[in-house]
Amino acid sequence: MRLKDRVVVVTGAAGTIGREVSRVLLANGARLALTDVSAGPLGTLMDELDGTAGTIWGRAADAADFDEFSRLLSDATEVLGRPDVLVNVAGTFKFADFVDSSPADWAEMISTNLLTALVASRAVLPAMLEVSSGAIVNFASTAGEYGSIRPAAAYAAAKAGVIGFTKSLAREVSPLGVRVNAISPGPIDTPALKAVTEAERAKASARTLLGRLGQPHDIAQGVLYLASDESAFVTGTVLQVNGGSLL
Repeated sequence: MRLKDRVVVVTGAAGTIGREVSRVLLANGARLALTDVSAGPLGTLMDELDGTAGTIWGRAADAADFDEFSRLLSDATEVLGRPDVLVNVAGTFKFADFVDSSPADWAEMISTNLLTALVASRAVLPAMLEVSSGAIVNFASTAGEYGSIRPAAAYAAAKAGVIGFTKSLAREVSPLGVRVNAISPGPIDTPALKAVTEAERAKASARTLLGRLGQPHDIAQGVLYLASDESAFVTGTVLQVNGGSLL
């Protein structure tokens, strides 16, 4: 119960990785405030988690909209209490040759992958700074660290922005008691990889030193570490969970 009675806000909770993150945090005693832009999948997740030890509250919202997210956070705080941890899972991914992409495509990648982290972090920080305690976990990507292997320049740019944001915000607020870190997944067995050919999946697996695709649970365990006191002396870092695919 490494997060017993701590209030954890999870954005993008209804996605494949967000769902597993939510399960693992709840199993470790967290009181969860879950949100996702998609109401249906979020409701399904909450039904699945119902009956598990802990308290769950949730509502659909656009984490890139500051006013909307702030209202959600205010309502969640009334039910669960002040947020102790924020996990910014919200994001999306699209393959596209840059010369075939449009400003609308770039805006979507930046909004869903970077702006969501900025908005949610800005919303929760005042309450964390008031008590000089808290942890923020952002979601980066190996694409943001090394460049995308497949055509996804706008996505990679947004994730590189998440890394810069994470390090800069850590410099700003960690002296005041709030830790800020990011997790950087490598090839994970999510719908994006399930949709490709078996040859492409095998190629992705072969890129890792462990010879397999990562699983959502692998990422969730990394999030648990960064959210808990076990990482009390860790801030401003990017935790690579990529099976050694990129060193």
